Amino acid sequence: MFQFMTSTRIVFGDGALSNSLSLINKFGYSALLICGSNTERITPILKYLSLQNMRYQQVSIQGEPYIAMVEELAASARLFRPDMVIAMGGGSVLDVGKALAALIPNQGSVYDYAEVVGRNVPLQVKPLPFIAIPTTAGTGAEVTSNAVLRSAQERVKISMRSPDMLPDVAIVDPMLTYGLDKTLSGQGAMDAFCHLMEAYVCGQPNPITDMICEEGLRRLAGAIFPACENDDRRARSDLSFAAMLGGMAVMNAKLGAAHGLASALGGKLDVPHSVITAELAPYVMQENIEAAKESGRSDILNRYRHLASIITGRHSATAEDGVLWVQRTLRRLTLPPLSRYGLCDSLFDEIAEDALRSTAIQGNPLPLNQVRLIRILNHVYACAECYS
Repeated sequence: MFQFMTSTRIVFGDGALSNSLSLINKFGYSALLICGSNTERITPILKYLSLQNMRYQQVSIQGEPYIAMVEELAASARLFRPDMVIAMGGGSVLDVGKALAALIPNQGSVYDYAEVVGRNVPLQVKPLPFIAIPTTAGTGAEVTSNAVLRSAQERVKISMRSPDMLPDVAIVDPMLTYGLDKTLSGQGAMDAFCHLMEAYVCGQPNPITDMICEEGLRRLAGAIFPACENDDRRARSDLSFAAMLGGMAVMNAKLGAAHGLASALGGKLDVPHSVITAELAPYVMQENIEAAKESGRSDILNRYRHLASIITGRHSATAEDGVLWVQRTLRRLTLPPLSRYGLCDSLFDEIAEDALRSTAIQGNPLPLNQVRLIRILNHVYACAECYS
């Protein structure tokens, strides 16, 4: 038995934003508008709201969101009393919008609803209507039901999660990703890859997520270099589509050790989530492949082989060929090594312990103990110079 959930309405394609602004009217007369540091991007929305004589409050955020920041924004927004929340930006912006849409009509703090370090109680009141408009091709947050936030106190990343937090409308316009530089585009693309990869090999896949992952991996592998290096428009569209599929996949399957370790690392290092998962991915893949061989799990090995054949384009590819493809892709995209952000081996025991408590690691195809997790971290640390 399985179930499948995603955003209520998805509008995808070049020009989707300009062609979908009228959907805003469906949800009321006042909007809380969340955006990133590039406020020019939201000009079409501001013009539309003004033409419709709608009330709005605009909030611009930078970097990855902390719990305290989100709670301050929620308190301010309750005074404004918006009918809806609109978020336009990267994954962090969408996560803030998603969290605010849930918090504003509910009492209490993030810790009441957060996993791992919180009480994880259900939302008492349905979130405000939420419209998600990604400007990067990476997280797939426009079709997921969780918001990832940093806890300064516990030094980990946590999630608020509820089926009710799925966006009411996801507007995915690949034109909004045009012009991003290679490194930022590469970070997003590898974030999408990690979602698709971990959902595909996880311990609880299903037939729908299998189809989604296979199509997403195929599109991503063909588009990643033309999109990131040449800003090719068709490739940009494929990358946006793959990122959206990655969000659908992790929403309905599970994740794994790369995201489990990333949740622990993300609270201790000031580094983008996408960089962490990308740098971890090949070593988590290799450790899972070795563990599957040791335990005789041919089903897991077959998944890694098929994944490798999709991303390399070679029917005869081995599971290890998939690992090599990821390593070579990271080098070509020049993603920064984690050592640049202060990763050091003195943190490894604590990181591994935190990762074992994460929700994400429960989806790993095989249980990985602390020794194996520390080995993954040592590989990342030892090979940091490979990508510098």
